[in-house]
Amino acid sequence: MPARRAEEFAEAGIYDPDAPDGAERLELLQYLDGRGVTLEAMVDAARSGALAALASELPLQAPGDALPIEAVASAGATTVDRVRRVRLAAGLPTDLGDPGHPGLPSSVVEDVVSFEAGAALFGETATLSFTRVLGAAVARIAEAAVSVFLTERLPVLSPETTELARARAGEDGTATFIAVTPGLMTNLLREHMTLAIRRSVAERTLEVDEHAVTVGLGFVDLVGSTPWASGLTLKEHAMALGGFEAAAWDIASAHDGRVVKLIGDEAMFLAPTAADAAHIALELCRAVAIDAALPAARGAVGYGTVGARDGDYFGPLVNLVARAVKVAEPGSVVITEPVRAALGEPAAGDSWFDVVELTAQALRGIDEPVRLFALR
Repeated sequence: MPARRAEEFAEAGIYDPDAPDGAERLELLQYLDGRGVTLEAMVDAARSGALAALASELPLQAPGDALPIEAVASAGATTVDRVRRVRLAAGLPTDLGDPGHPGLPSSVVEDVVSFEAGAALFGETATLSFTRVLGAAVARIAEAAVSVFLTERLPVLSPETTELARARAGEDGTATFIAVTPGLMTNLLREHMTLAIRRSVAERTLEVDEHAVTVGLGFVDLVGSTPWASGLTLKEHAMALGGFEAAAWDIASAHDGRVVKLIGDEAMFLAPTAADAAHIALELCRAVAIDAALPAARGAVGYGTVGARDGDYFGPLVNLVARAVKVAEPGSVVITEPVRAALGEPAAGDSWFDVVELTAQALRGIDEPVRLFALR
């Protein structure tokens, strides 16, 4: 395919020849074009400020042509809904129509066939459960890899470093990870690393601290779990918690989020926006409410800057939200002031949420009373 001309980039709205950094941007675009990145993918990445990060994804491209999800289902002798269900359990995108996800790697056919074999032997529920465990573990590895091989590397570059040099540094970082861990590079890890790179670009605020990210995060826990568990056998307790964990994982994945960790009867999750985090918390509480095996759930959601390290998150905001969940009534979610501001007022005909301000709350370990809102 012949190289694109500067006029094509300008028509797509990702290059301005009169901009001060026009020559630098054109250099990056021509490099990405020469490496086979589609114009649609460049436009999509430019919208979120992730153009240079596309180079970091290049070494992660799976061999073979991308396949429509229908072709994957046909080759795997299963249904499209089944393929989507397996991907959701693995924490991977299920909406494959946007430019960033034009199709599935051909290796996904093998993944689907393997899942069907496991489901035939152990049952769908058990195999989906194992897929979630595997997906969660690989997602943690992917975020740790991005943290070490990309995030730690890029901040040491000079502020004068060109976009192309940053792109090449990111590409080298990813290639280095693949070189030092060749046995780990499965299709699942490739896809999770791609997601982790995109999240890191969207969340990271390098001008503040290379370990700081801005995210929506939340906690959902089961109310009265100690007396509830005392009336169950260990098997009943484990199966009930398995249902809670499955709902948390699937709902978070459906909203571009990720369950960071599960601590017994509590799930910690993150999402790219405050609204996504609020949706996850409310939907998880609703899912728990209709599960007769579980007691009621309650949640708390915050939005802001937190520390990030090896796939885990820490800092004052994490502590605040973890304490705030105890304030929520069963079946409801409390949100912090930044989340309330981000949600705004519901548009006409869009009343998915209702907000009531609470009296300022004194939270354990927090010096000043905190302004919180009940979200229903």
